[in-house]
Amino acid sequence: MTPEQFPIDRRSCLGLALAGFLPGLAGPAAAQERWPERPLQLIAPIAAGGLTDALARMLASGLSTRLGQQVVVDNRPGGAGVIGMSAAARSPADGYHLVLVYQGVASVNPVLYPKLPYDTLRDFAPVAQVATFPMALVASSRVQAADLQAFMALARSKPGQLSYASAGNATTAHLTMELFKRRTGLQLTHIPYKGEAPALNDLIGGQVDVAFSSLGSVLPHLHSDRLKLLGVTSAQRTPLAPELPTIAEAGVTGFQSVGWYAVLAPAGTPAVAIERLNRELLAILAEPGMRTRLAAQAIVPGGSSPEALRQRITEDTERWRKVIADAGIKAD
Repeated sequence: MTPEQFPIDRRSCLGLALAGFLPGLAGPAAAQERWPERPLQLIAPIAAGGLTDALARMLASGLSTRLGQQVVVDNRPGGAGVIGMSAAARSPADGYHLVLVYQGVASVNPVLYPKLPYDTLRDFAPVAQVATFPMALVASSRVQAADLQAFMALARSKPGQLSYASAGNATTAHLTMELFKRRTGLQLTHIPYKGEAPALNDLIGGQVDVAFSSLGSVLPHLHSDRLKLLGVTSAQRTPLAPELPTIAEAGVTGFQSVGWYAVLAPAGTPAVAIERLNRELLAILAEPGMRTRLAAQAIVPGGSSPEALRQRITEDTERWRKVIADAGIKAD
């Protein structure tokens, strides 16, 4: 066939070539625009039951409704959260895999374990901080101190003689007390327990003198004579117990230690999925029903941009790195 019999120029050839090539380019973009097209997985690096699991299921339910796709909670307990976080880090970065984290697995583990199989800032994309929870400094009713100032005076008069309980080595309660000790110069003896409940039982029984505990666990004792609540660790007083002073206003200027929860995705997750998830999570946390359910657990609804969450993780990691090094804390 001669050119005259098949009259097509180079421009036309280029157009035909691009026409065949462009659908391949449009495929991933079109798929992102249609996201989500199937169920999502939310890994919770803890066992079923308890506060973290309950929060994961609340968020999954809200996201299922708003995204129009089921969000399934996948509990992966074990290894201080390492098993679940490692599984999440290895998950496809496709917008269909998420993990609910708390500061222990996100900011403490990377400092505590020298050969951790994941790096929070390297292996994950921040989506949104979803909640915070203050802690309370509580003393046994047998401790002869009516408020924080009196307790600090008592502890200074008996260096090393008063004990403090924690839910375990390197837990938020343990690290918060070590931070408190650094800020006040107090000498207190650490008694670690396997969980918050046994620690509180011995605190009530007078076997230990003081502890930092989640506010939700000790609020039932606010007006009882079984424990003395000396202050909360948040920057402002909590509306759940407005009569409780903050640790800062009670005498330790600038002191703050607040636990938090956040949602992450594997690094490389498409931006369109991150942006949509952030938007939907913030909307869920603004719902009156969700805020009421969280308040019942002494949890404060959060909400942040991905960038603000990355900054939070970075700052917390460095803060706990110093506390862990100064106190010589080692992983069990």
